[in-house]
Amino acid sequence: MVGSEEEPKDVMVLSAIAKGYNTEEKIAKATGLSAFDVAMIVERLILHGLIVKREKKGLLGRRKVELTITEKGDRELQERRFELEQKWQRMVMLAEQGKRQEFEKEALSMKSWIPIMLFMGIMDMMMWMTMLNMMNLAQQDYMPEQLPGAGGDMGETGEGGGWDWGDFGDVNI
Repeated sequence: MVGSEEEPKDVMVLSAIAKGYNTEEKIAKATGLSAFDVAMIVERLILHGLIVKREKKGLLGRRKVELTITEKGDRELQERRFELEQKWQRMVMLAEQGKRQEFEKEALSMKSWIPIMLFMGIMDMMMWMTMLNMMNLAQQDYMPEQLPGAGGDMGETGEGGGWDWGDFGDVNI
């Protein structure tokens, strides 16, 4: 994937497709991204060979477009997941050790990745807020300006999916 400010959204869309959200509409609903953003990201992912678009016949002979992740896309997603898990564990370790300045620097650098880490279930919101409180840091400084789904019911996709808030058994602080 191209290393850019768009990369977190690209990874989120790729993750949604891997979770079975196989249409642009379902992806937009699950991630909270705009339909325009999803369409642009889908085209970029297709160009990079990470997903494919297939047409199928739906009800009443209507054409239905479904998206599926490729083997290359799956490898890319697994690499990103591993990297994000490592970064999350580093932030947890810094919080446990009370290394405020290092934690603050790491947290700011990860700000744009928070939504995807939540979506992928790598971190959970309660743990993140607890860590920020323990470090006496203002939550609004370390959260993206707009969390996907913030305008609606986060996790209520009607498809049985959406946000995975994780659990509290992953890491002890």
